[in-house]
Amino acid sequence: MYERLKKVFNLVGVIDKTRYDNYEKEEHLKDVSSIFVVGLAYPKITLKQQDDKLVGSIYTYGYDYHSVIKKIASEALKGYEYTILVDNHSLDERRCLELTGLAYLAKNDLMINQELGSYFFIGLILTKDKYPEVIVENNDSCGDCMICINSCPVNALEGGFDINKCMSANNQLKEPFGEDLIKKNYLLLGCDICQQVCPKNKDIEGKYHEDLQVKETAYVLIEDLFKLSNKEFQKKYGKHAYLWKGRTLLLRNALTLLVRQKNTKYNDLIKETLKSNKYPKWYKEDVKKILPILESV
Repeated sequence: MYERLKKVFNLVGVIDKTRYDNYEKEEHLKDVSSIFVVGLAYPKITLKQQDDKLVGSIYTYGYDYHSVIKKIASEALKGYEYTILVDNHSLDERRCLELTGLAYLAKNDLMINQELGSYFFIGLILTKDKYPEVIVENNDSCGDCMICINSCPVNALEGGFDINKCMSANNQLKEPFGEDLIKKNYLLLGCDICQQVCPKNKDIEGKYHEDLQVKETAYVLIEDLFKLSNKEFQKKYGKHAYLWKGRTLLLRNALTLLVRQKNTKYNDLIKETLKSNKYPKWYKEDVKKILPILESV
C-alpha cells in the first residue's frame, strides 16, 4: 500500500493511530489501526490580476485538491479497504503529518517540507489493517526568522497565528468586510503573502499532477461574476477550490480588487446587484461601502 501511494504522491508517511493525541476520543479512528499521511505538491506560480479577469490564491489555479487527492488515491488503491479524508473532517491533518517527521509546523501556521516548502496539500488514508510505520527524523525549523510575521498585512502572526485576523480566513466568510480589509484584500479568495515571502519556499521544486497544473479557468472573468447564473458559473468554474463558498462571495471579493485597480467599468453592473433581491444582506452592505469609492475615482 505504501509503495502504491509513493508512486503517485510527493510525500507518504505512516503512523499508528496510537500516536495521535487523544485517539480514543476520535470517531474516525474507532476501527482504525494505521494512518497514511500523503502530500501532493502544487506549482509555485503567481498569476497577476487583470482588468477583466481575476485570480484567487495559488492553490486554486489547478482543480480542487479535495477531488484530485481522492481520485489519485482511489486509482492507486484499487482492491484495498480504506477511508480517505481531505480537509473537511475532525482529525488534525497537520498534526498527523508532523508525527511522520515529513514536515514541521511553521510560524505562518503552514506545514513546511524541505523539498516542497509549503506548496503541497495533505490527505489522510485510514486503514483497519496495521502497517509498518514510516517516520523520519526532522530537525528543521523556522529558527529566528521573522519574515512572514513582519510581512503579514493584517498582523495575524504576531504572538502566534490568529485566525480572526487572517486575511485568507476573513475573505472566505459570508460577512461584511471592515474598512481595513476592503483596502488590503488583494485576491479573489485566500492570501499567499506569508508563504511567498518564506525563505523555505525559495528554491523548491516538485513533480506536479496534471490536474494541479495551472488551468485557463484559474482566471475568473469579472463579467461572468455578474452575468452568469449560478448553474452556468458552476459548469464553467466548478472544478476549482475557489468556488467552495459560492459565486457571490467571489463577486464581493472582486469588488475590493476593482478598488485596488481603480477599475470603474463595472460600476453599472455593481449597481444592478444592489437593486436585485438575489443578493444577501452581507454582500449589499459591502457594496454600499465599495461603490462610493469606485464612483469617486
